[in-house]
Amino acid sequence: MGSGLTERNEKVNQVDVVVIDDDEGIRWILQQALAMCNLSCSVVSDAMQGINAVYRYHPRLAIVDIKLGAVNGFEVARLICQMYDDVKILFMTGYKEAITEQVEVGGNVIGVLEKPFNVAELLQLVTKTIL
Repeated sequence: MGSGLTERNEKVNQVDVVVIDDDEGIRWILQQALAMCNLSCSVVSDAMQGINAVYRYHPRLAIVDIKLGAVNGFEVARLICQMYDDVKILFMTGYKEAITEQVEVGGNVIGVLEKPFNVAELLQLVTKTIL
């Protein structure tokens, strides 16, 4: 990224994971599960808050709900990758069969997690990705 941003190891308020989901229950579950693995996180409820949190914290991973209202998760992920090319993306959706855009796993995208999800599988994927 440009010279105006500090490097990850210089960030004082760095978090490991930013969770972007409009469902309060999902945010709470993810926050609790990540804390059990000693992973710091920031949880936010909409696309703009998510983009701002990623900019501020430069996490290793962003967990992004595909359906976020006016701005979809694909657009959020695209903006995140333009900001930081090293942030991994894990999409979440309760509507996997309704996704019209093809999600290609590879590069920054590590997968699509279907809700409801198995917390143990989620944590295994997250820890494998960022630790």
